[in-house]
Amino acid sequence: MIKPSTLSKTIGACFALMAVMPVTHALSISYDQVNHAAMPQAVLYPFAYQGLVSIRENHFADRLSRLPEEIPEYWDVVAVGRDILEQECRDRGRLAEFDYSYLPHKELLTPSAVQKCGVGFSVQGMTLNYALIHKYGVPPTYWSDLFDFNRYPGKRALPKQARYLFEIVLLADGVKPSYLYPLLATKAGQDRALAKLDQIYDEVIWWNDVNRLKEWLDQGLVVMSVAPDGAMLSNDVDNIGVSRHQVLYEMRYYALLKSSKAPEVSYAFISYATQPDQQLKLAATQYYGPTIQQAWRLLPSESVEYVTNHPHNLQGGILLNYEFYAEHGQALEDRFNAWLATKEAPVKRVSLASEMEKPVENAENLAQETEVDAIMLNAEMEFIGPEVIDFVGPNQVLQQNL
Repeated sequence: MIKPSTLSKTIGACFALMAVMPVTHALSISYDQVNHAAMPQAVLYPFAYQGLVSIRENHFADRLSRLPEEIPEYWDVVAVGRDILEQECRDRGRLAEFDYSYLPHKELLTPSAVQKCGVGFSVQGMTLNYALIHKYGVPPTYWSDLFDFNRYPGKRALPKQARYLFEIVLLADGVKPSYLYPLLATKAGQDRALAKLDQIYDEVIWWNDVNRLKEWLDQGLVVMSVAPDGAMLSNDVDNIGVSRHQVLYEMRYYALLKSSKAPEVSYAFISYATQPDQQLKLAATQYYGPTIQQAWRLLPSESVEYVTNHPHNLQGGILLNYEFYAEHGQALEDRFNAWLATKEAPVKRVSLASEMEKPVENAENLAQETEVDAIMLNAEMEFIGPEVIDFVGPNQVLQQNL
């Protein structure tokens, strides 16, 4: 248990560190703004206000398994997965070795949060989610329920990425957790995952906005989804159902770039953002798990049951294999994107006027088969097939073969 005196000393040391540093550079924080929507209000803005520091926010997707090849020169701190720590924490890597003298609360963190080039700040899980009004008597529980259209008819919303998704479809196909990553490292395993996705492709809507996804579930546009638990549950514990059976989870880390022009301010931010009081505030707002030892004992009773790494929620959970993604992550995304490109129909634009100018061998048959309104002669038709679904707000736009 963390003693209040230790917590107070940690917070005091953090702000004392900020007070003695001249601010000559706007601090740049790069993180997934979709999955960590609560971070600005819970962490970034309070730090900027109390430390009199200007903060620049940049979007860096959690699903990426590598840093951008060209990193903007103004970037300072990045929120990354363990796979990127493994790739970039090397002599020629772009992440700086972390100086833990800036982190007085190091001993309060779980061992896995303390890494050579990064400090863990949250644990997040990928779960099966469903609208409470679509329980159908027995709510979806298993990954295989994504493929059960007899019991759960309707659209599925999936993240447009290989990370997590390949594991989920293989689990749904009966693969045991211990065989997941050895299988995914092979072409046969990837083929099996894509073949499984082929079965439901026509019923899938790819999401990239958690708030939009919540609307889809609430309005019945989709009946279930795969999405991060904390992002889905924040402010919606009464409207969104979550199954944590075989939840896939990982820790996220703050890391300092070697190229940072404000390392002292960056250290102050990481120290502030990972100290217990701040982590608990973030966890109570967006239910990702803190990285403090036995943090669930410190959380408010109304939120403790929802956090990712509550012992009950991780029973049967599967830790994302960071070593696998450090080696194969980008290749897996490339394979997924190539498959997706073959599924998405090409668009061909045809001028009706030019088509009408072509000689017609059998005008009588053409007249019987095709009726073309005179006002359409100079128009263009767009052929899209077989089916493309796009959502604009809550409205559904459906285009089919003409």
